[in-house]
Amino acid sequence: MGLAACTRSNDALRVNTQPPPQPLPSSPSGTVETAELQPTQPDPLAVENQPAQIEAPQAPSVEAPSTPEQTTEIASLEPDASAKPITHETMTGAWTVNTDNPDCRVFLSFTQWSGGYRAGTRRCNAPELTSVSAWDVKNNKVVLVDGNGSQIASLGSAGAERYAGTTSGGNSITFTR
Repeated sequence: MGLAACTRSNDALRVNTQPPPQPLPSSPSGTVETAELQPTQPDPLAVENQPAQIEAPQAPSVEAPSTPEQTTEIASLEPDASAKPITHETMTGAWTVNTDNPDCRVFLSFTQWSGGYRAGTRRCNAPELTSVSAWDVKNNKVVLVDGNGSQIASLGSAGAERYAGTTSGGNSITFTR
């Protein structure tokens, strides 16, 4: 009886009883033909040698202050007209933030959170940024909020993979990838 328990059965070692799959037929082989392709864009050297026909855009005119004592100037960043609408899908992920630390990153996730979607920062020294806990897209702007739901910053599109705005403290903030 003890010896019977120690013996192996050849059938017990065969776990897969199906035959192995048949090899696939080889792909047909033939000759390869070559031909000259037409260029898809003009030759950059040929374009360089032609005179420029594009006129530089004119800067908008600014009115002078009505009285000599007024010296306040107001600047605004016009939204990029060619920019796509800001969506949650395009914003999700890691972004480099311009701060006193070049390693400052903000992470925008797609996880529902109080105040929008979960957000967090790493290696950011600015107190405003360390309090970020959520984000959302409102009126085609990225809005960062803290744990109390207070808005910390608002950013708009400033070009490809670049968003710029201001914090609630009036500091400029930029996200880039």
